[in-house]
Amino acid sequence: MNKFKDYMKKNGIRLGIVVVVVTLFYGFTVNQSNGDAGVVEDAATAITIPVKQGSAGLVGWLEGIYGYMFKYDSLAKENEELKIKLAETEDRLRDAEDAENENERLRELLDLREKHEDFIFESANIIDRPSSNWSVTYTLSKGGESGIEVGDCVIDSEYNLVGQVTEVGTGWATVRSVIDADMRVGALVGEGGNAAMIVGDFSLMQKGETKLTYLTQETQVLEEDVLITSGKGGAFPKGLEIGTVSSVATEAGGQVEYATVTPSSNLGALSEVFVIKDFNVVD
Repeated sequence: MNKFKDYMKKNGIRLGIVVVVVTLFYGFTVNQSNGDAGVVEDAATAITIPVKQGSAGLVGWLEGIYGYMFKYDSLAKENEELKIKLAETEDRLRDAEDAENENERLRELLDLREKHEDFIFESANIIDRPSSNWSVTYTLSKGGESGIEVGDCVIDSEYNLVGQVTEVGTGWATVRSVIDADMRVGALVGEGGNAAMIVGDFSLMQKGETKLTYLTQETQVLEEDVLITSGKGGAFPKGLEIGTVSSVATEAGGQVEYATVTPSSNLGALSEVFVIKDFNVVD
């Protein structure tokens, strides 16, 4: 097909002209072969007129094909140029989006530092989420070489508790998630700030939740209550948001037995976290 197109583009009009000339020559020869303008000439004319008309139509047809192929190639070239421009535009948009995301990350980090000047942060990327039915952990991109230690608290960019460092190596660290079955965090509940404890629960962990327990008799727990870290024990700074009470379980006498808690941090969507390497302990 491509060879035919190339040939027609180069020789299409010439071929049409040759056909017309041959046809006209044939008609002229017939007319000149006999000087009588009688029956023979009329017959020749009758024969050549349709041929001449057909040749004119053939030339028009050939010109149409030539024009179509020329337009086709022009449109194909224009389409290819538009594809290139579209790809370049998409690349620029991706670059702009990446730059905006990086600016947002830097703004969040600056906000963290301004709100808690006593915190010494180390930002790290989550490079792995080991798959296990028995735990929910993350692997970070930094470790002992960055001053990260076992027991360090880990948060997201909005001061939500993510978990706690449990293992450290060179270039990596393991973080136990706040919903992990082995997690323990002191918490403050309600407006009175009554003390309680976040204790990981295996069945709740499968649902992406954790348990609030060790409640005193005077502790009032309501759905939608926001829990924060108590700061007791020195492992976690006081005031970090842990999660929100999603349901409350009571005993027969109306005493709250425990509550289920949904983490404030979107644990499944995290890509970067902040390790708090040091902070001022508040008694």
